[in-house]
Amino acid sequence: MIKLGQQIRFKQNRKIKTAKGDIIEVKKGDIARVVRKIDEETAEIVYITGAAKGLAQNIAMQVDDNINVEQIAKKIMDEING
Repeated sequence: MIKLGQQIRFKQNRKIKTAKGDIIEVKKGDIARVVRKIDEETAEIVYITGAAKGLAQNIAMQVDDNINVEQIAKKIMDEING
């Protein structure tokens, strides 16, 4: 099960529609981070690579309420060390 803070890597190309109605292609290998559990079947992700970088999207996914502490600690250390 996916945890909050965990990164997910897309295994195939897909197109997403932005809030403004633009279509952006998410390519195989692009990465997003799970930032919020909305309900038992939905999570919010933020794209951190590719054309959709910085955009958020709600997707169907089950998310464990526990935080991925190791991933968050690594991200903090990476930002501190530049």
